Amino acid sequence: MRLQIRVNNLKVSYGKNIALEIPSLNAEGKIIAVIGHNGSGKSTLIKTTLGLLTPKAGELVISSKEGNQELRLVPEKHMAFSPENGAVFEDLDVESYLKLWCRIKIGNPNYYKHHKIVEALSITPLLKKLGRELSKGQKRRVQSVVGFLTKPKLFLFDEPFDGLDILQSNELANIIQQEAAQMGMIISSHRMEVIERLADLVIVLKSGKVHTFGTLDEVCTRLCNECFLVSHLPEQQALISDLIPVLQKEFCDCIINQIGKQLLIAGNNIVIEDLQKFFFCYQAPPLKMDKIRPSLVDAMRYHLNKPH
Repeated sequence: MRLQIRVNNLKVSYGKNIALEIPSLNAEGKIIAVIGHNGSGKSTLIKTTLGLLTPKAGELVISSKEGNQELRLVPEKHMAFSPENGAVFEDLDVESYLKLWCRIKIGNPNYYKHHKIVEALSITPLLKKLGRELSKGQKRRVQSVVGFLTKPKLFLFDEPFDGLDILQSNELANIIQQEAAQMGMIISSHRMEVIERLADLVIVLKSGKVHTFGTLDEVCTRLCNECFLVSHLPEQQALISDLIPVLQKEFCDCIINQIGKQLLIAGNNIVIEDLQKFFFCYQAPPLKMDKIRPSLVDAMRYHLNKPH
């Protein structure tokens, strides 16, 4: 199953402030990532998809495609949502919360007892706890379990990995990959390393507009076309540290990161001959310089922090 997003002249506002403005968008994928800086419109896009916000103009349509069949998705019938705050009922224990949703959506309050997702996300130790006793990460895990249990056509996540440790993030990512065979996913997150692992379509928002979208390779190339990994640098860390500010001054439109005894240089207009000339003039020892595809982490770092 794949998701199709179609947007036409969409405007969403909070009062007089336009929070989201997308003239046109037609995109398709199984796991769709929505990324961007804080305030770029990620949560607004998700809430509009869910019908929690009414557009000022235009429309946003989400459909599921299975073979030749296409179904327009309706929020209350086909969608589940794991919000950023991991909303649960404060005065209801987790087990009762799960039973409530299983009764509403499945017709069997005990359905959760037979589902692997409860153990996979380590919910059993939380069953007797009240909602208000849960940490932020625990609330997210409970809400994720509820979403998977209700068997939606589309599961929307707003920052699902925030508050989770490395092991828990890996477990949730594994489950998302497995469940993507039965449902579509839209994920908003700042965790670029996880998004790079999961998403087959990436939408980058900037100031309430679509900056770019496409496959991972397409988005990384558009955000940061050039990326070089420089190795065989001096053994002394102090020499590398002295080299970085000089290099940054010479290539002011680039982002430079030190990775151990290597330098990652990313930007859109880097000429390798200029880099080679710089290191030769700086009397650096013989070194190795490889052009690599920027990761989503590096591409977004450049996109968000580029000097110009």
